[in-house]
Amino acid sequence: MEETAATAEEVQEVKWQKLPLPISQGRPPVMVGMAVLAALVAAILACVQDDIKRVLAYSTVSQLGYMMTAIGAGTAAAGFFHLITHGVFKALLFLGAGSVIHAVGSNDLPHMGGLAKRMPQTALVFVIGTLSLAGVPFFAGFSSKEEILGAVWAGGLPGPFAILMLVAFLTAFYMFRVVFLAFLGEPGPAPAPAPAPAPVAHGHGHDDHHGHAAGHGAAHGGHGGGHGHPLGAAHAHEPPATMLIPLWVLALLSLALGVYFTLGLGHVEAEPEGVPGWLTPSAISAALAGIGLAWLTYGSKTINGESLASAFGPIRAAALQRFWIDDVFIAIYKGVLMGIGRVIGWLDRYIVDGVLNVVSAWTLTAGDDLRTIQTGKAQDYVYGVAVGVLILVLLLQLKP
Repeated sequence: MEETAATAEEVQEVKWQKLPLPISQGRPPVMVGMAVLAALVAAILACVQDDIKRVLAYSTVSQLGYMMTAIGAGTAAAGFFHLITHGVFKALLFLGAGSVIHAVGSNDLPHMGGLAKRMPQTALVFVIGTLSLAGVPFFAGFSSKEEILGAVWAGGLPGPFAILMLVAFLTAFYMFRVVFLAFLGEPGPAPAPAPAPAPVAHGHGHDDHHGHAAGHGAAHGGHGGGHGHPLGAAHAHEPPATMLIPLWVLALLSLALGVYFTLGLGHVEAEPEGVPGWLTPSAISAALAGIGLAWLTYGSKTINGESLASAFGPIRAAALQRFWIDDVFIAIYKGVLMGIGRVIGWLDRYIVDGVLNVVSAWTLTAGDDLRTIQTGKAQDYVYGVAVGVLILVLLLQLKP
């Protein structure tokens, strides 16, 4: 009974454990290298995007690199922990971006600005999600990101650890770049309204009515995309409760997870051996440094944004071209896959189909030739039987 009770207690105790996966035991350098490269490249790409959804999309790829690095380091639990927290605050950020796009009528950051005054609730929940993604204490992403950094350092991977620290800095920078450009400052220029759809003639004497409706919609060109309000940050307002309530639910959940794990109320995993005491302060410092650089560049504008961009000219130019990754894929598709496809097509058309066509032609010819022996005359069949008998007799005579 005591043994059964102990087993029940062990089953009920939810505990993150260091679980090396078989895939991480095979070629961890390859897996870790690909993961940190994805995290770094996606973070750099997020820094140069003006589309708010693209920033979040590249950020997601970068955080997936974080998770895969933890698995490659042999600590799957840390990766899964970050997967859970990331799912909460990234959903908050995407929904917050949707609220902003709904209000402004554009995805582009240059069309935003000053939204904190007009959309204070959206601004607050978006900042909560941003602080979670940046890995600031008492927000959802802090403990899970620290678990990954600790696992990578304890796994004897100082190089990947340094890259992940750089990614943490870049993450805080590009996310607060979004915050300062979208929610602070002055409203940007309104986006151009979408062209009004051409009137549809129904042929029932209602053409004048529909033409008047289309003209009325065009006359109110500020009503973009069915929003029912003028486009632009200067005319933005909070979304309806159906959009705000999910935002607040996710924001409060991000705060609850952050406080719960930051204060140590939830047991995540025993501290891996070999994790130095300076790791947590360094991770926090990297996040705060990224926030500070974003503030100096896009908040107070102490640092000129163009000067900062020119300081990293070659990297920025490559990032604006997406490091030519799309070009590489297109070249592989056109030069390799299409070439292989043409070869296979030729083989299929002229070899496979050719052989089948020859065999089928032979079959048809043989059928036509054999069909001529079926004359329908009894004497022909008697002659055939007689010839067959003679052949059999000859074969029997020739048999030794």
